[in-house]
This record gives sequence, C-alpha cells and structure tokens, in this order.
Amino acid sequence: MWYVLVKDQKRMIIWFPDMVKDVIGSYKKWCRSILRRTSLILARVFGLHLRLTSLHTMEFSLVKALEPEELDRVALSNRMPMTGLLLMILSLIYVKGRGARESAVWNVLRILGLRPWKKHSTFGDVRKLITEEFVQQNYLKYQRVPHVEPPEYEFFWGSRASREITKMQIMEFLARVFKKDPQAWPSRYREALEEARALREANPTAHCPRNSVSED
Repeated sequence: MWYVLVKDQKRMIIWFPDMVKDVIGSYKKWCRSILRRTSLILARVFGLHLRLTSLHTMEFSLVKALEPEELDRVALSNRMPMTGLLLMILSLIYVKGRGARESAVWNVLRILGLRPWKKHSTFGDVRKLITEEFVQQNYLKYQRVPHVEPPEYEFFWGSRASREITKMQIMEFLARVFKKDPQAWPSRYREALEEARALREANPTAHCPRNSVSED
C-alpha cells in the first residue's frame, strides 16, 4: 500500500512487474491476495481504488472511489479520505487507552506514506489538517504534555468524536482494516461492549448505534 501511494504521489506509473520486483518478490504466487488486500485498505482508509487500467501493459492507477456503497459504512462518500484518516487517529488513541503522543501518531502515518512537513496529493498539509482542522472541528484535542522538555504534544478524542462515533465502530473499523477479530484487543473490546450496552439501555427504542461522522 505504501509503495502504491508513493508511486502515485510522485506521478509515477504503477506497473505490475515493478510491484513484483520491488515489493512482492518471492511472494508472487500470493500476488492476487496481496493486491486484493492492498486495494481493500486503500478504499477503506483513503477512499481510493487500485484499478487495472491496461491489461496489455499491466498498468495500475489510483482513482477516487465514487460509489458510497463500496466504501466503509462508517465514512461519508466524498469525504472518505479525510474520514478514514481521522478514524485511523481515533483508533490509535483508543487502543493506547487514554491519549496518543504526537510522535506515535506520526510513526503510524509514516507507514501510510504521510509526513508532517510534506504536502500530500490527497490531504494537502497533513499536519495542519490534523493539528488544526480536526481540532477546530472538535474531533481531536491537541495538548502539550506537562512537565516534559523539550515540548511534546498528545492527541485525545474531542467532544464531537465522543458524541458521533461509538467505541464499537472503532473496533469494527480496526477489525476490517487489519483483518482481525475485534477481540484481538480484549480490554478495548470489553469497553466497547459496555458502552454499546449502556447506549441500548439509555435509548431502548434506537434500532442501531450512530454510524457516521457529521458533515458539519
């Protein structure tokens, strides 16, 4: 996935033979499974499809997903890339337990080809998006860690995230992205179950929990 994102960002052609040579290597017999999984995560996290554009030359390209029903149900059609990125950060915070140091967030995002000081073709100024826009929208809190020098910062869930996103949705998102059972994170899964139970008891007439991030 990282290889494809970098190729696309650099406006380089994504050739299947190059993918085999540079990344897949001796795992070539599993290439269909690898490409299928790569395409799935690109769609769920970034709202992008890895599409075969030429069968003759085996050339691929990244295109924005257009059909909302093909996207992860916790995201919103044309805002999927932003929402997927936000959910990744919220998931990391949740798994960490309380808050996530900024350095830990960037360590994860670097795996996805995102850099704090480098503009991205989809997200633009990623650092500004995360530390300013998501914060202003109250999806994240961005606070300095007290009594630490040099200064370090930490991310927490914002009030809007707590209102609009359930812990069980985060567990389902993690399970789909990493292809694991939600119980792979046992303490967090139990916490999500407790919240879901409390929500049902508080609103017994509700048919389902909240299932999208607000567009406002």
